[in-house]
Amino acid sequence: MESPSRVARLVSLSALACLAACSRQAPVPAAAAARIELSVYAATSARDALQALAPDYEGEHAVDLVFNFGSSGDLSKQVVAAGKADVFLSADEKEMDRVEQAQLVLQGTRRALLSNQLALIEPGDGPSAFTAPFEPGQLAGDKVQRLSLANVETVPAGRYAKSWLEQVGVWKDVSARVLPAVDVRAALAAVESGAAQAGIVYRTDVARSRSARLVFAVPIEQGPRISYPVAVVAGRPSEKEARAFVEYLAGPAAGKAFEAAGFVFLPAAAGGAR
Repeated sequence: MESPSRVARLVSLSALACLAACSRQAPVPAAAAARIELSVYAATSARDALQALAPDYEGEHAVDLVFNFGSSGDLSKQVVAAGKADVFLSADEKEMDRVEQAQLVLQGTRRALLSNQLALIEPGDGPSAFTAPFEPGQLAGDKVQRLSLANVETVPAGRYAKSWLEQVGVWKDVSARVLPAVDVRAALAAVESGAAQAGIVYRTDVARSRSARLVFAVPIEQGPRISYPVAVVAGRPSEKEARAFVEYLAGPAAGKAFEAAGFVFLPAAAGGAR
């Protein structure tokens, strides 16, 4: 007859063996799986839409999205110099071209994702510096001493604004009044604070502002072609996850969020990646 202590040991060993077998057979819940950090470099103007999308995407995938927002010109230089981005969303094709020329765009993943619209704004309090109907020549009037633009040399929003001002023939008259900003949100902030009597930003920025007044939205067909390309950055360890996120951004769920933020969603009309 087995002693009580030996029986107790045998029962304990059996229980441990059962637990070990069960742990080998049971699937590991997605929440318990090792999560991957995905570094997303994105134009400042896309911040609100991307941050709104992040919780749902992270909840459905074992991925933590780490965003680096800034001017596309600065971001493209960072991607080329440091190579730490997994996904790059630029506010214009020129900065994506810079990354592609450095052979850092994963082939077949670049696509035009979004478009936007230029908007002329002014501080929301007080009388307007403009009269209706708006004419571009009013920007050269005495009431506009400072015109806030994102830096026209390095920031897509600034380049787009300069292109439109040149097109309507007033750039030479207003260039000395330009108050340059590090990115489009800083250009918006200068108008909101009253540091500038007017500014040109994206329509999506006006939508989020509580203290700037829309003066004139440049008709899309009359303004510069605005294109936000997105791509997977080549040579990174999380290529599979980066591809999946870019595909998600080009899908219907993300499209609704981008459109809610005021963007024009392009993938359906753009024919996919290249």
